[in-house]
Amino acid sequence: MNLRRIFQLLVVSFLGQGITVITQLLIPPLFLHFYGNGIAVYGEWLALGASVGYLGTLNYGVQTYANNETTILFNRGDVEGAKIVQASAFRLLFLLLAAFALIGTCGFFVPVAGLLNLKHVSSKGAALTVLLLALQIGVTMFFGMLTNSFMVVGRLHRGLYWASAQRLFGVLAMATAVFFRSPFPVLAGVQLFSFLVFLVVVLIDIRITAPVLLPSFRYGSWRTVTSIIKPSMHFGILALAGFLTWQGPVLIIVRVLGGGTVGVFGLVRVIFQMARQLLMIASNTISQDITLLCGKEDWRVLRRLYDLSERVVLFLTPILTIGSLLMGPLLFTIWLHKRSVYDPLLCLLMAMVSAVLGIKEHKTQFQSSSNEHETLSVVMLAGYSIMLLISAFVMHFFGLPGFIVTWLTWEIILTVYVLRLNDGLFPPEYSVTTRPVVNLAIFMSLAFALSGVLAFHEVSWPLGVVVLIAVCTTALLGIAAYFVFGVGEIRTLLSARLKRRFAPSTG
Repeated sequence: MNLRRIFQLLVVSFLGQGITVITQLLIPPLFLHFYGNGIAVYGEWLALGASVGYLGTLNYGVQTYANNETTILFNRGDVEGAKIVQASAFRLLFLLLAAFALIGTCGFFVPVAGLLNLKHVSSKGAALTVLLLALQIGVTMFFGMLTNSFMVVGRLHRGLYWASAQRLFGVLAMATAVFFRSPFPVLAGVQLFSFLVFLVVVLIDIRITAPVLLPSFRYGSWRTVTSIIKPSMHFGILALAGFLTWQGPVLIIVRVLGGGTVGVFGLVRVIFQMARQLLMIASNTISQDITLLCGKEDWRVLRRLYDLSERVVLFLTPILTIGSLLMGPLLFTIWLHKRSVYDPLLCLLMAMVSAVLGIKEHKTQFQSSSNEHETLSVVMLAGYSIMLLISAFVMHFFGLPGFIVTWLTWEIILTVYVLRLNDGLFPPEYSVTTRPVVNLAIFMSLAFALSGVLAFHEVSWPLGVVVLIAVCTTALLGIAAYFVFGVGEIRTLLSARLKRRFAPSTG
C-alpha cells in the first residue's frame, strides 16, 4: 500500500470529480435556459445518449481487463507478455470501432425519433446524432485505453490528468454549442472532436514520457485477441449492468412517462451523483494499489487497505447523502432558479439509493480491480434486467417514485451479495466482516428518519432556515459517524506518516 501513490490519485480524482461537477452544474441549466421547453429537450438529449450508451460497455470490458492484465504481467517481470496483451487489445478495439460505425448507420433505417417518443428533433437529426455518438464511443475506447495504461508504470495519475483535461475542454465546447442553441448533431460532433484532439495529445505524451507504453502492433496476435474476449466480456457485462443502471431507466421512463419526466429524473439524479462522486474518490484512488497488491499476492496489506478505505466511505456516506438531501431546496434554487423542481419524496428516495450505491461501488472495486469479477458480472446483468422489467410495470401505477423504490430494493440485495464475494477474495486468515456495513445500515436508518421529516418541511421554509438546519444536522451526523466508524485511527496513521516524512534529518 503506497500512500504517496494513493495521494497522487486522490488529488487527480478530486480534480476529475470537480470537472464532472462543473459538467453537471453547467450543462442542464443551459439547456433549460436556451432551448424552448428546456426540460423536455434535455430529457430527449439524455434519451439519445442512452440509445447508444450500451456500446460503451464493450469499451469498459476490453480496457479494464487489458490494463489490469498488462499491469499484473509487467509487475511480475513479463514485459513481453504485457506488450502482447496491450497490442492485441488495440486490435480488438479497431474491430469494435468499425462495428460501432456500422451500428450507428442503422439509425438512418430505424425510426429512432419515433421509438424514443422524441418531439424536438427530426428523424434525420436523431439518426445523425446516433451515428456521431456511436463514433464518439469508439474513439473514447482508444483514449481510455491509453490514459489508463499509465497504471502499468505506477503513474495512473498522469493519465487521469489528461482525461480530466479532455473532459474540461469537452464541457466548455459543449456549453458553447448549447449557448448557440445548436441542434443535437452539432452537440454530438463537438463531443467527438474533443476526444480526437486529446487522443493525439496523449499519444505524443506517451512517446515522450513513457515510451514503453506506446502501442506496438507487431506484438499482437489474433490468438491473444480471442483469449482476451472471454474475460473482457465479463467486464463488459459489468459495464452493461452499469448501462442498465444509468441509461436503461432513461429509455424506459421516456417511453412510459415522457421526456419531461426524464428531465426531472435526470436533474434530481445529478444532485446525488455529485455527492456520490466524492464517495467514488475513496474507491477509485485505491484501484491501482488493489491490482498491484493482487499481482504480488500481498494479502495482509490488501486486507489493511480494505479496512481503512471502508472506514472512509462509511464516514462520508451520511455526510454527503444527508447533506445533499437537506440542501436540496437551495441547490435547485441556485442551480436552476427553479425551486419548484425540488420534490422531497423523490429526493429522499434518491438519497437512499445514493447511499447504497456508494457502499456497493466501493466493494465492487475490489472484485473488478483484481480481475475476480466473472460471477458478479452475470448476477448484476440478470438483476438489473429484472429490475427494469419490474419497474416498467410499477411506473404505470406509482410513477417515478415506483421506479426509484424498485431500484433501491435491488441495490440493497446486490450490495449484500458483493459483500459475500469480497470475503471470498481473501484467504481465510484475512477474511472480512460485514459488521461495519450493518452498523452503517442502522446509522442511516435513523439518519433518514430524521432528515426525511425535515426534507418535507423544507418545502415551505425560507432558504436561510434550510441552510442552517442542513449544516447543523450534517455536522452532528459527521461527528457521530467519526466515532462510530473509527475514523480516528486513520487520522492517527496519516499524522504519523506525515511526521516521519517531514521530520528534520538527524544525520
